[in-house]
Amino acid sequence: MGKLNYAKWDNLELSDDSDIEVHPNVDKKSFVRWKQRDIHEKREMRKIERSRLEAEGRTNTDLMPELERLVRDTRKEGVPFYEREMKRLLAGRAERGNKDGPDGPTLDDMLLSLLLQINQEDAVKSSAGKAEQADTLVSSLESHKKRLKERQDTIEAELRAMDEEDQRKITSDSLREGWSGGHVTKPDAPVENPSKKKQTTTTKTQHIETLNPGAAQASMPTAPAAADSDDEDAPTVTPVMKSFASLPTALKNVPLSATGFPEGFNPAKELSLAPFEEAFHYLGKHKELLHASYGTADALLMQAFESQMAGQKALARMCTEKALLVQYCNKLGPDGVSLFFKRMMSSDGRAAFVFLNDVLSTYARIAQRAEALAAQYKEGSEGAEQIQLMAEDPNTVISFDVPDGPPPENITIEGEGAESMDVNQVKAWLQRRWEIYQSFDPAFRAALETKQLARVNEVLGEMPVEKAERIVQELDEAGILNFSSTEVRDETGRT
Repeated sequence: MGKLNYAKWDNLELSDDSDIEVHPNVDKKSFVRWKQRDIHEKREMRKIERSRLEAEGRTNTDLMPELERLVRDTRKEGVPFYEREMKRLLAGRAERGNKDGPDGPTLDDMLLSLLLQINQEDAVKSSAGKAEQADTLVSSLESHKKRLKERQDTIEAELRAMDEEDQRKITSDSLREGWSGGHVTKPDAPVENPSKKKQTTTTKTQHIETLNPGAAQASMPTAPAAADSDDEDAPTVTPVMKSFASLPTALKNVPLSATGFPEGFNPAKELSLAPFEEAFHYLGKHKELLHASYGTADALLMQAFESQMAGQKALARMCTEKALLVQYCNKLGPDGVSLFFKRMMSSDGRAAFVFLNDVLSTYARIAQRAEALAAQYKEGSEGAEQIQLMAEDPNTVISFDVPDGPPPENITIEGEGAESMDVNQVKAWLQRRWEIYQSFDPAFRAALETKQLARVNEVLGEMPVEKAERIVQELDEAGILNFSSTEVRDETGRT
């Protein structure tokens, strides 16, 4: 009979009977408990850090192709593309009321912040000519792209180090079920989603028993009030649901644009089944997610759509994956959870292939619907409210006095009342006038240089209302806008 091998227990971090020495005044059992608590706290901190790094990695994965696009198009079209891209991103954020997405800054917000930051760099401002400025912009974008790649490599290295650290020690998370007897557990009491609780009222109703209740029910008209309560019954994403959706995905290496697995895809070799294990353990701790009354699947699908609209594509697909996972578990019956994960973690990977293919096709439909709604919203916004310049008096002519440059070093004031004017104040006002003019978008400055009211109104009409109102006030403050009244009138919808 061979000897038992106890070598694997050397990886046990700490046990109740560990052979450790403590101070005589310290109780050994208490010391072991303190040590165990410290180990669990550090392990929990590693989990939190892992979640943060994985979220940052997903964001970097989404940003990288956008940066490559910016570099490619800026190199091809030059400064006009760069300015046009900034204008598009600014308009998109203004349409959202200058607010972040449901889970923080969106992908467009991050790109806008980067473009504005690069545009304020000294090297860009001091560039002579459009060609040199375009080269400087491309160089700066390439530098940020390189730093993003280095940061992504660092994140992946840290995650690998965490994996090695977790595998080095035996923990409760690494334990697996060896065998078990089959039995059906009694279902828990249904847990209601707090968002679905509504105030109830008691009313008296008359019940009439009929011989053929099915026919009577079929002839009854549907209640119109049911449609009015759709908004009230809409499920809300809870923090537990968000944590569940943020668990690692089995589609990590699959592009976000994929609508299905390609032909010849080998699920046994190319699919990672470890995320299913994490999802299984999480559902074991939060069984309320599986109750139909909690609305987990519907809430996560709604969150997927909102995230897709906000540009967070990776999060949208992760929400779709977890929503379908809950749906599959519920459809497989009372013992659906163990049955589902047993099939998902089979060695051949065929069941996981079918499930994840459904996830890809469902996410593709969500992405198409979000894109269609965004296009409809963009078309509808073309007839939105606009700010236009016009004079109340038909005889009044609106003109534009565009500054030629900053004030000169030496200023001489001549004419009537010159003695009462302070040269420094005049110079400060001229400098302020030039700074206001320089703060305008290049397209608006070009319109002002034409000194044509129609051209200026055309550019103003493309701006959000709040921005256009602010610009008109600055035009008046700088003395660029000259007409009898400074009132701004909304001419939207007038023929």
